[in-house]
Amino acid sequence: MPEIRPLRPSDPDRVGRWRLVGVLGSGGQGTVYKAAGEDGREVAVKLLHGHLSGDDTISRGFLREAEAARRVAAFCTAAVLDVGTAGDQPYIVSEYIAGETLQQVVRSAGPRAGGALDRLAISTLTALAAIHQAGIVHRDFKPGNVLIGPEGPIVIDFGIAKALDATTMTSGVVGTPTYMSPEQFEGLRVGPASDVFGWAGTMVFAATGRPPFAGETVPAILNAVLTGAPDLSGVPARLAEVLRDCFAKDPAARPLPLDLMRRLTSRPGAATAVPPPHLGAPGPGRAAAPPPGLAPPGGVPSSPGTPPIAARTTPPGQGPAPGPSASHPAGGAPGTGQPAHAAPGTRQPADGRRGTAPGGPGQPAVMRPRQAGRGDVETSPGGGVKRVSRRAMLSAGAAALATAAVSAFVVFRPGGGTGRQSLAQNRPPSPAGTGTATASVSPSPARTPATEPFGTLIGEPARLPAGTGTPAAMATSGSAVACGTSDGSVLLRDLSTATNAELGDGGAGTAALAHGRHGGTPVIVSGHADGGMRLWSPSGERLGTRKAGDPIVAVTVAGGRVIAVSQKYDSLRDLHGTVRLWDAGTGKQIGPTSTEHFQGINGLAFGRLDGDDVLVTGDGANRVRVRRLATGAVTHTYKTGEVGGIERLACGEVDGEPVLVSTHLDATLRVYDLATGKRRKKWPFSDRSPDDRGTAALVAGMLDGVPVAVVAYTPHGADAFVGVRRLDDGAIVGEFGHGAGGGIRLLALAEQSGRPVVVTVGEDRLVRVWSLGPS
Repeated sequence: MPEIRPLRPSDPDRVGRWRLVGVLGSGGQGTVYKAAGEDGREVAVKLLHGHLSGDDTISRGFLREAEAARRVAAFCTAAVLDVGTAGDQPYIVSEYIAGETLQQVVRSAGPRAGGALDRLAISTLTALAAIHQAGIVHRDFKPGNVLIGPEGPIVIDFGIAKALDATTMTSGVVGTPTYMSPEQFEGLRVGPASDVFGWAGTMVFAATGRPPFAGETVPAILNAVLTGAPDLSGVPARLAEVLRDCFAKDPAARPLPLDLMRRLTSRPGAATAVPPPHLGAPGPGRAAAPPPGLAPPGGVPSSPGTPPIAARTTPPGQGPAPGPSASHPAGGAPGTGQPAHAAPGTRQPADGRRGTAPGGPGQPAVMRPRQAGRGDVETSPGGGVKRVSRRAMLSAGAAALATAAVSAFVVFRPGGGTGRQSLAQNRPPSPAGTGTATASVSPSPARTPATEPFGTLIGEPARLPAGTGTPAAMATSGSAVACGTSDGSVLLRDLSTATNAELGDGGAGTAALAHGRHGGTPVIVSGHADGGMRLWSPSGERLGTRKAGDPIVAVTVAGGRVIAVSQKYDSLRDLHGTVRLWDAGTGKQIGPTSTEHFQGINGLAFGRLDGDDVLVTGDGANRVRVRRLATGAVTHTYKTGEVGGIERLACGEVDGEPVLVSTHLDATLRVYDLATGKRRKKWPFSDRSPDDRGTAALVAGMLDGVPVAVVAYTPHGADAFVGVRRLDDGAIVGEFGHGAGGGIRLLALAEQSGRPVVVTVGEDRLVRVWSLGPS
């Protein structure tokens, strides 16, 4: 149990609403107290030292990063409960967990070994992956920041060192020298790879009782870290092999936490038989590819005829044995076209339980790009499931971006087509930066009656071409689906004809896409991380290029103009984001510059309000801003006013009135009146909330005349899936796609043969099309 010292005369009696009862410890950043709330709940309160809090920049950074730390899944860290300022001193309140640090445990009981060491490695990697998923870099991962609690190891003090380091680089770095990465010593930008370095050093200490780099002085340790090799003697051979890669001097050469978990949980010897698979977002120079020799989705083994994503390094069948996993779910008979008992991963809830049915897609097609007139790729129909009669009419389209979720307004009509032309005549729609438009790129084919039940995978998945980067943005218009990647490529696929074209030519990463008409001509608009705004014809011709000064985060086509949204925001240095609107056709700014978004944009949507096209944004202070696209002027703002930061936004309608639909970091789905900000509804994701927090995309629309939200859920530690929920009473319509692709990166609505479908892109780089039910 941790030692609790009595309060000293210089210690406060209370911090905020918390009564202090003792001192847990003190360090270079602040003092940690044990405290109690009015209800008797025990907590830990960290109070920043007075000499640091005198610097306004440090104080703001401390609070900014502590607020961001609330995003981390609570199961593997000490949950942040409160953040505030006592006088001039910022403080952070987290749950109190009785236990000793790993450093104390090893010093008193000796190094860890066997299963205890394995459990420690896996649990701390899980926590590290959750921290990185929340957009936080720990920067001080060490044995003293791993707490061995009664329910297992957790990571503490994440993100605080990042806030201080970002503002004290000129006077010295913050961290513990024996576990710091080379880039921390060299004053370079510190990212998630630095935490991997610190984690590896912590595991060496856990296994041996000593740090990986010896030295009696800081200069000696610095020299060892920068030029020497780690001392892995005494570390079990299988773990040592994994840790050795983590100590690479080049951050880009270090594995990702998910890579490491895969290696450590694979069967003995697997780490030496095949290269480690990259399960997370690829680092510099990495292609997001499945492990060589593993079965594709559906359990069909690779064969020489299977088009690969990347060059094969292991002969087929010589990798790990195929089997169910998050990335490769177990499958049934793929591609038969015959009805099965259930769609892959489909749930039609009846008893409130969540389940995944067997079955999976067959061998994926390869999405080979072509120029106009070149070869096509065919797909074959997928299996069916138990029929559920449903007529779908959906209005919206969305996909996740790096900093914002963008929604749009599209109507799918029962008689075929999207109804975009009639919408354009009566009122300009608000297509998403991810994309929907006022007109189809090509005429929609005659409507084909849908036969697939709700949630059925239609046809075979299409694979994105190798070497085109990570999927980053998606836009749809009718049957046309455009996908942008991290290397700047823009790939176009027609779902009705299964043909493909490459629009982009590489460059800065694609951050946003949209379809629409500009000057009477169908266009596809792409926004890029370097501020580039490009217009393309559906055939691949570049129609124009403009450049903004900051990265583009969303694009749309509305009111006859192509409009882009840019944001300058560095979470390491900026307290507020700088947001601008641009006319992508002329390159001119629209309206004033906004500098009010605390912690940058958190959630973004396009919609309609009082006859105007509007941009709706959220920020880290849970404030929503509504801005007219025509003038760039903010018409009104309001706060959601509750715990649970804004995650994603979408615009829709309930009872004929415009509403704002949102997901939040407390794992809730909410509905607000768009004009007044008054909350109408709020529901938890499930009975596991808030532990199942996390979404990748949000769409608001109509299903059988009932307002619904379509959400790509990405709960940490569980399968990602798509869920459809009513917005009038919160009832779950259905769920599907559990575990497909190892995780959903993008989601949008489109048409296939004149009927509405959901399109997803997974971490496995496969494009999947899902039925929304028979006509």
